[in-house]
Amino acid sequence: MYIFSFALAVLSAAWTLVSGWETVPHTDRWHVIGVDAETSASLGERAFDEVLAQESVVDDGVAVDAVRSIVARLAPHANKLAGRDYHWDVAVLDEPSPNAFALPNGNLGIQTGLLPVTGLEDGLAAVIGHELAHVIARHPEERLTQQEFTRLGQFAASLFFSDGDPATQAAIFGALGLGAEYGILRPFSRTHESEADRIGMILMAQACYDPRAAPEVWQRMAALSRGLPAILSTHPANETRMVQLSSHLAEAMTVREQAGCPPLPGPSS
Repeated sequence: MYIFSFALAVLSAAWTLVSGWETVPHTDRWHVIGVDAETSASLGERAFDEVLAQESVVDDGVAVDAVRSIVARLAPHANKLAGRDYHWDVAVLDEPSPNAFALPNGNLGIQTGLLPVTGLEDGLAAVIGHELAHVIARHPEERLTQQEFTRLGQFAASLFFSDGDPATQAAIFGALGLGAEYGILRPFSRTHESEADRIGMILMAQACYDPRAAPEVWQRMAALSRGLPAILSTHPANETRMVQLSSHLAEAMTVREQAGCPPLPGPSS
Protein backbone atom coordinates (compact mmCIF):
# COMPACT_ATOMS: atom_id res chain seq x y z
CA MET A 1 0.00 0.00 0.00
CA TYR A 2 2.81 2.41 0.91
CA ILE A 3 4.64 1.59 -2.34
CA PHE A 4 1.47 2.25 -4.35
CA SER A 5 0.92 5.58 -2.60
CA PHE A 6 4.55 6.51 -3.17
CA ALA A 7 4.31 5.61 -6.86
CA LEU A 8 1.24 7.83 -7.27
CA ALA A 9 3.00 10.67 -5.47
CA VAL A 10 6.06 10.31 -7.72
CA LEU A 11 3.88 10.37 -10.85
CA SER A 12 2.08 13.47 -9.60
CA ALA A 13 5.39 15.18 -8.82
CA ALA A 14 6.77 14.25 -12.24
CA TRP A 15 3.71 15.72 -13.95
CA THR A 16 4.10 18.91 -11.92
CA LEU A 17 7.75 19.18 -12.95
CA VAL A 18 6.75 18.79 -16.61
CA SER A 19 3.65 21.00 -16.76
CA GLY A 20 3.78 23.30 -13.74
CA TRP A 21 6.41 25.82 -14.79
CA GLU A 22 5.53 29.49 -15.17
CA THR A 23 7.20 32.87 -14.74
CA VAL A 24 6.65 35.44 -12.02
CA PRO A 25 5.18 38.74 -13.28
CA HIS A 26 7.77 41.49 -13.77
CA THR A 27 10.81 39.53 -12.50
CA ASP A 28 10.35 36.65 -15.01
CA ARG A 29 11.78 34.16 -12.50
CA TRP A 30 10.76 30.60 -13.43
CA HIS A 31 9.06 28.63 -10.69
CA VAL A 32 6.99 25.46 -10.50
CA ILE A 33 3.39 25.48 -9.25
CA GLY A 34 1.65 22.22 -8.42
CA VAL A 35 -1.54 23.68 -6.93
CA ASP A 36 -4.43 24.68 -9.17
CA ALA A 37 -6.03 28.10 -8.75
CA GLU A 38 -9.36 26.71 -7.50
CA THR A 39 -7.72 24.66 -4.75
CA SER A 40 -5.46 27.50 -3.62
CA ALA A 41 -8.39 29.93 -3.57
CA SER A 42 -10.41 27.52 -1.45
CA LEU A 43 -7.54 27.10 1.00
CA GLY A 44 -7.11 30.86 1.17
CA GLU A 45 -10.80 31.48 1.85
CA ARG A 46 -10.85 28.86 4.60
CA ALA A 47 -7.74 30.32 6.24
CA PHE A 48 -9.13 33.86 6.04
CA ASP A 49 -12.43 32.79 7.61
CA GLU A 50 -10.51 31.19 10.48
CA VAL A 51 -8.49 34.36 11.04
CA LEU A 52 -11.61 36.54 11.07
CA ALA A 53 -13.29 34.18 13.53
CA GLN A 54 -10.34 34.27 15.93
CA GLU A 55 -9.12 37.86 15.70
CA SER A 56 -10.65 41.21 16.57
CA VAL A 57 -11.48 42.99 13.31
CA VAL A 58 -11.54 46.79 13.11
CA ASP A 59 -14.58 47.68 11.00
CA ASP A 60 -14.23 51.43 10.58
CA GLY A 61 -12.10 54.44 11.33
CA VAL A 62 -9.29 56.43 9.73
CA ALA A 63 -6.92 53.44 9.53
CA VAL A 64 -9.53 51.21 7.87
CA ASP A 65 -10.36 53.93 5.34
CA ALA A 66 -6.66 54.40 4.55
CA VAL A 67 -6.06 50.67 4.06
CA ARG A 68 -9.11 50.26 1.81
CA SER A 69 -8.19 53.32 -0.23
CA ILE A 70 -4.65 52.07 -0.83
CA VAL A 71 -5.85 48.59 -1.81
CA ALA A 72 -8.35 50.10 -4.25
CA ARG A 73 -5.60 52.24 -5.79
CA LEU A 74 -3.05 49.42 -6.10
CA ALA A 75 -5.40 46.60 -7.11
CA PRO A 76 -5.92 47.53 -10.80
CA HIS A 77 -2.16 47.59 -11.35
CA ALA A 78 -1.73 44.25 -9.58
CA ASN A 79 -4.50 42.68 -11.67
CA LYS A 80 -3.01 44.04 -14.88
CA LEU A 81 0.46 42.75 -14.04
CA ALA A 82 -0.95 39.33 -13.07
CA GLY A 83 -3.14 39.09 -16.17
CA ARG A 84 -6.18 38.16 -14.07
CA ASP A 85 -8.72 39.85 -11.84
CA TYR A 86 -8.38 39.04 -8.15
CA HIS A 87 -11.17 39.73 -5.70
CA TRP A 88 -9.13 41.69 -3.19
CA ASP A 89 -10.53 41.62 0.33
CA VAL A 90 -8.74 43.26 3.25
CA ALA A 91 -9.26 43.13 7.00
CA VAL A 92 -7.64 45.38 9.59
CA LEU A 93 -6.89 43.32 12.69
CA ASP A 94 -6.55 44.78 16.17
CA GLU A 95 -3.15 43.23 16.88
CA PRO A 96 -0.16 45.05 18.41
CA SER A 97 2.59 43.29 16.44
CA PRO A 98 3.70 45.02 13.21
CA ASN A 99 2.66 42.44 10.65
CA ALA A 100 0.59 41.79 7.53
CA PHE A 101 -0.24 38.72 5.45
CA ALA A 102 -1.65 37.71 2.06
CA LEU A 103 -3.54 34.58 1.02
CA PRO A 104 -3.70 32.99 -2.45
CA ASN A 105 -7.14 34.26 -3.43
CA GLY A 106 -6.41 37.90 -2.65
CA ASN A 107 -7.39 38.12 1.02
CA LEU A 108 -5.15 40.48 3.01
CA GLY A 109 -4.71 41.08 6.72
CA ILE A 110 -3.15 44.27 8.10
CA GLN A 111 -2.43 44.39 11.84
CA THR A 112 -2.84 47.72 13.62
CA GLY A 113 0.63 47.40 15.16
CA LEU A 114 2.05 47.99 11.70
CA LEU A 115 0.50 51.43 11.29
CA PRO A 116 2.79 53.40 13.63
CA VAL A 117 5.73 52.08 11.60
CA THR A 118 4.29 52.76 8.15
CA GLY A 119 1.98 55.72 8.64
CA LEU A 120 -1.22 55.83 6.57
CA GLU A 121 0.12 56.85 3.16
CA ASP A 122 3.25 55.90 1.17
CA GLY A 123 4.79 53.64 3.83
CA LEU A 124 1.55 51.69 4.21
CA ALA A 125 1.27 51.50 0.41
CA ALA A 126 4.74 49.91 0.35
CA VAL A 127 3.63 47.14 2.72
CA ILE A 128 0.28 46.57 1.00
CA GLY A 129 2.00 46.54 -2.40
CA HIS A 130 4.38 43.92 -1.01
CA GLU A 131 1.44 41.75 0.10
CA LEU A 132 -0.37 42.10 -3.23
CA ALA A 133 2.89 41.12 -4.92
CA HIS A 134 3.01 37.85 -2.96
CA VAL A 135 -0.42 36.98 -4.37
CA ILE A 136 0.18 37.84 -8.02
CA ALA A 137 3.59 36.13 -7.92
CA ARG A 138 1.79 33.03 -6.57
CA HIS A 139 4.25 32.68 -3.73
CA PRO A 140 1.76 30.85 -1.46
CA GLU A 141 1.17 28.21 -4.16
CA GLU A 142 4.90 27.89 -4.82
CA ARG A 143 5.47 27.41 -1.10
CA LEU A 144 2.80 24.68 -0.95
CA THR A 145 4.41 22.96 -3.93
CA GLN A 146 7.84 23.04 -2.27
CA GLN A 147 6.37 21.55 0.89
CA GLU A 148 4.78 18.72 -1.10
CA PHE A 149 8.12 17.91 -2.77
CA THR A 150 9.80 17.98 0.64
CA ARG A 151 7.23 15.56 2.07
CA LEU A 152 7.73 13.27 -0.93
CA GLY A 153 11.48 13.21 -0.32
CA GLN A 154 10.98 12.40 3.35
CA PHE A 155 8.48 9.66 2.41
CA ALA A 156 11.04 8.16 0.01
CA ALA A 157 13.67 8.23 2.74
CA SER A 158 11.31 6.48 5.17
CA LEU A 159 10.84 3.65 2.68
CA PHE A 160 14.52 3.39 1.81
CA PHE A 161 15.72 3.31 5.42
CA SER A 162 12.78 1.34 6.82
CA ASP A 163 15.00 -1.64 7.75
CA GLY A 164 17.65 0.40 9.57
CA ASP A 165 17.97 0.55 13.33
CA PRO A 166 15.73 3.16 15.03
CA ALA A 167 18.60 5.39 16.16
CA THR A 168 20.02 5.60 12.62
CA GLN A 169 16.57 6.25 11.17
CA ALA A 170 15.93 9.07 13.64
CA ALA A 171 19.28 10.69 12.85
CA ILE A 172 18.74 10.47 9.08
CA PHE A 173 15.17 11.77 9.20
CA GLY A 174 16.22 14.60 11.48
CA ALA A 175 19.01 15.58 9.12
CA LEU A 176 16.66 15.44 6.14
CA GLY A 177 14.16 17.64 7.92
CA LEU A 178 16.77 20.25 8.77
CA GLY A 179 18.22 20.05 5.28
CA ALA A 180 14.84 20.71 3.69
CA GLU A 181 13.99 23.51 6.11
CA TYR A 182 17.26 25.44 5.95
CA GLY A 183 18.44 24.38 2.51
CA ILE A 184 15.19 24.72 0.53
CA LEU A 185 12.16 26.14 2.28
CA ARG A 186 13.69 29.06 4.16
CA PRO A 187 15.94 30.26 1.32
CA PHE A 188 13.01 30.13 -1.07
CA SER A 189 10.94 32.13 1.39
CA ARG A 190 13.65 34.79 1.51
CA THR A 191 13.56 34.82 -2.29
CA HIS A 192 9.81 35.37 -2.14
CA GLU A 193 10.16 38.27 0.28
CA SER A 194 12.81 40.00 -1.83
CA GLU A 195 10.79 39.44 -4.98
CA ALA A 196 7.62 40.82 -3.35
CA ASP A 197 9.57 43.86 -2.20
CA ARG A 198 10.61 44.62 -5.77
CA ILE A 199 7.20 43.98 -7.34
CA GLY A 200 5.49 45.92 -4.56
CA MET A 201 7.66 48.95 -5.35
CA ILE A 202 6.59 48.73 -8.99
CA LEU A 203 2.91 48.58 -8.02
CA MET A 204 3.17 51.61 -5.73
CA ALA A 205 5.07 53.50 -8.42
CA GLN A 206 2.38 52.73 -11.01
CA ALA A 207 -0.23 54.00 -8.54
CA CYS A 208 1.75 57.24 -8.08
CA TYR A 209 2.89 56.59 -4.51
CA ASP A 210 6.44 57.48 -3.50
CA PRO A 211 8.66 54.37 -3.85
CA ARG A 212 11.29 55.98 -1.63
CA ALA A 213 9.05 55.14 1.33
CA ALA A 214 9.71 51.40 0.92
CA PRO A 215 13.32 51.24 2.18
CA GLU A 216 12.43 53.78 4.87
CA VAL A 217 9.78 51.40 6.27
CA TRP A 218 12.38 48.68 6.71
CA GLN A 219 14.76 51.15 8.30
CA ARG A 220 12.11 51.77 10.94
CA MET A 221 11.41 48.03 11.25
CA ALA A 222 15.12 47.43 11.86
CA ALA A 223 14.98 49.85 14.77
CA LEU A 224 12.20 47.77 16.36
CA SER A 225 13.84 44.37 16.23
CA ARG A 226 17.25 42.79 16.13
CA GLY A 227 15.93 39.82 14.16
CA LEU A 228 17.44 36.42 13.47
CA PRO A 229 20.59 35.73 11.45
CA ALA A 230 19.55 35.59 7.78
CA ILE A 231 20.34 31.86 7.49
CA LEU A 232 17.79 31.10 10.23
CA SER A 233 15.11 33.49 9.05
CA THR A 234 12.34 33.16 6.48
CA HIS A 235 12.81 36.88 5.75
CA PRO A 236 15.91 38.75 4.59
CA ALA A 237 17.55 40.82 7.29
CA ASN A 238 16.07 44.32 7.51
CA GLU A 239 19.42 45.82 6.48
CA THR A 240 19.51 43.51 3.43
CA ARG A 241 16.02 44.56 2.45
CA MET A 242 16.94 48.23 2.68
CA VAL A 243 19.92 47.67 0.37
CA GLN A 244 17.88 45.63 -2.11
CA LEU A 245 14.99 48.10 -2.16
CA SER A 246 17.38 50.99 -2.64
CA SER A 247 18.92 49.16 -5.60
CA HIS A 248 15.47 48.93 -7.24
CA LEU A 249 14.56 52.54 -6.56
CA ALA A 250 15.77 53.89 -9.92
CA GLU A 251 13.63 51.30 -11.73
CA ALA A 252 10.57 52.21 -9.66
CA MET A 253 11.06 55.94 -10.17
CA THR A 254 11.28 55.39 -13.93
CA VAL A 255 8.04 53.40 -13.83
CA ARG A 256 6.40 56.18 -11.84
CA GLU A 257 7.48 58.78 -14.38
CA GLN A 258 6.23 56.61 -17.27
CA ALA A 259 2.86 56.31 -15.50
CA GLY A 260 2.47 60.07 -15.83
CA CYS A 261 2.48 60.74 -12.09
CA PRO A 262 3.04 64.26 -10.79
CA PRO A 263 6.61 65.10 -9.73
CA LEU A 264 7.58 64.21 -6.19
CA PRO A 265 8.69 66.75 -3.61
CA GLY A 266 12.02 66.44 -1.79
CA PRO A 267 12.99 63.42 0.35
CA SER A 268 9.96 61.47 1.59
CA SER A 269 8.98 61.62 5.22
